[in-house]
Amino acid sequence: MISQERLEEIARHWAVGETLRRGYECEPRLTEFPGGWVVWSPPPAGGAVPEPGSGETVIIDRETGALTVVPGLPPQVAMSRYAGPAATAQAVYPAAPRPTPPPGAPVGTMPPPLPPLPPVLSVPADPHSLTPGPPPPNAALTSSPFGPPRLSADEAERRAMALAAQLARLNPGVPAPTLPQVVATLEVAGRTFQALGHTADAEPAHHPAVAHALAAIPPGSRTRGAHRHPDLIVVSKALFELGGAAHTDPAWAARQLAGATLRLHLLREGAPADNPTPAASCNTCGTALVSLGMPGELPRDLVRPEPPQRGAAGRAALRAITAEAVAATIAVPGVRHRLPALPFLVDLLEPYAPFHPVLQSQSGAAQRVESFTLDVWTREQTADTLGDLSERLGARLFPIGGEAGGLHSILAVDEHHRVFAVDHAGAWFLGPTLEDAVQTLLIGRSTPRLRTTGTW
Repeated sequence: MISQERLEEIARHWAVGETLRRGYECEPRLTEFPGGWVVWSPPPAGGAVPEPGSGETVIIDRETGALTVVPGLPPQVAMSRYAGPAATAQAVYPAAPRPTPPPGAPVGTMPPPLPPLPPVLSVPADPHSLTPGPPPPNAALTSSPFGPPRLSADEAERRAMALAAQLARLNPGVPAPTLPQVVATLEVAGRTFQALGHTADAEPAHHPAVAHALAAIPPGSRTRGAHRHPDLIVVSKALFELGGAAHTDPAWAARQLAGATLRLHLLREGAPADNPTPAASCNTCGTALVSLGMPGELPRDLVRPEPPQRGAAGRAALRAITAEAVAATIAVPGVRHRLPALPFLVDLLEPYAPFHPVLQSQSGAAQRVESFTLDVWTREQTADTLGDLSERLGARLFPIGGEAGGLHSILAVDEHHRVFAVDHAGAWFLGPTLEDAVQTLLIGRSTPRLRTTGTW
């Protein structure tokens, strides 16, 4: 007998696909009958009634757990026609007649006809998705080539606890900051200092020498939230420890930091805490650090080239890829949250599919502009990261890309079409629509920061 948990998982996966296909949120229903269960969804209240046969209906066999997928049928019709997976396939889609051999042809020499691509799939129950076919041999879990790698529940829990413990150790006595985070480790004068990005509402207090280095950079050339980044915070911490706030001379700071080494690494959801990914400083932090005597070269500008032109051909294929990639991303759960199936995602992302990179690093209207990518192939786990932010924002979020240039951010859209950037300095409002957000990223409009109250 199939478990209740498996039934709910099948229904949830079916609802994701139907939401993307139909363009409105499908709330799954499970109706039991003697042969098993039917997964279906009522039409939207006050919306257009779907055409008969549109979408898909899933029937779950009671004895075997096999899934039979047929064109959308009312649940009563699907139940009345169901007599097992093979019987249903033959009843709804009769086999094509075999061709008659030509006169004189030896019996048995005619190859069997190639079967048409059937719209019915009867497959063994896969414990993780509705993808046809069994999992690979000796594989406990399956992953879509589009989505992020899937971890076992135990491994995901272990990694989440290790990351939380590391954040708590680096930020003792205060609530642990949410992911993504960047850890800065500074070694100077035989001592080691560490810091995280500053995510609290209060502004960080920098050493006067660091504040002076930041003030020398014009506002339009400053990277969003750079004063909250851990590389500047850790240097301020070291300078306070080494000489207090009395020394404001940049030459004094340069003497203190002579021979210092700074390492940055990135902490992201689902990543092993004992094997962190190296991170980079943003343009503003790199400029300030060099002016303070840290080793390195001044960062250079990158003028944005002309964006690639997109043709109209292949739109149907791009929509199919987008829908599959979005569904694969949604299928990977976090430890505490799951990503939502927002009905408009395919329409929103298809013009940028499969990905839309913008290379740039230069001064902007109110703040510096950096490289970003709109990408339907989300390769990193974000369900818990965005789920925690959704609780504060009061709206569900879905990942749609990221920023480079030392920002290491996740770009996300909420259920009201608003777009945010989530990085190691907090969450930032980019615009009420994706089009507005893209313009903000391209020209460097000011981006307000999301406070702990969920406002900005």
